[in-house]
Amino acid sequence: MQLIYVYDALCGWCYGFTPVVQQLQERYPDMEFDVLSGGMILGANKRPWSAMHSYIMQAHKSVEETTGVQFGDAFLNELLPSSEKMDSETPGIALTVFKTYQPEKALDFAHDMQVVLNYNGESLSNDDTYRKLVEKYNIPADEFLQKLHDENFRYQTQQEFQMVQNWGITGFPAAILDLGNGGQLYLCAKGYTTLERLQQTIENIIAESKSKQ
Repeated sequence: MQLIYVYDALCGWCYGFTPVVQQLQERYPDMEFDVLSGGMILGANKRPWSAMHSYIMQAHKSVEETTGVQFGDAFLNELLPSSEKMDSETPGIALTVFKTYQPEKALDFAHDMQVVLNYNGESLSNDDTYRKLVEKYNIPADEFLQKLHDENFRYQTQQEFQMVQNWGITGFPAAILDLGNGGQLYLCAKGYTTLERLQQTIENIIAESKSKQ
């Protein structure tokens, strides 16, 4: 069985949901977990953070109240009012590259990117951000950054964005359960979902599948 977590590094609700998926991983040690990047802000949708300032200043309160995560002053007061571009492609490529090193820790790395953005207020379009992030995993930073700018990894990431789109997932976060029998995929979370509700949905899908065998 595999749980596929579809997220975007720039998505505030994903910032709140990733810890739920991490807790789920602890409850299902025998289940495989994969993280896919959805590509929320790409191409013509790229814009300065300041364009979303008024919206995020309100929306982040709901995320905090519902999920328990905290947005840092550096994000709210420094990055958010700035002209720094919002761009989902670079963190998407970073996740693709990371998975070539330590795929089993992809969820942790995804969360690290979210924390460094939403709490520390550091841009995920900046090479120096990743230089610091990969130290924790003992990944050679220069090699990682070289791959981050490699056209092959960019292509792989764009293919991932396209696959998510082909699945009909246009909002994030989302979670998909693959029972590993070559059958259909089950959407078990669409938007932020509590741990208990997510686990119950998964158990229901597993039970229903067994009843049909």
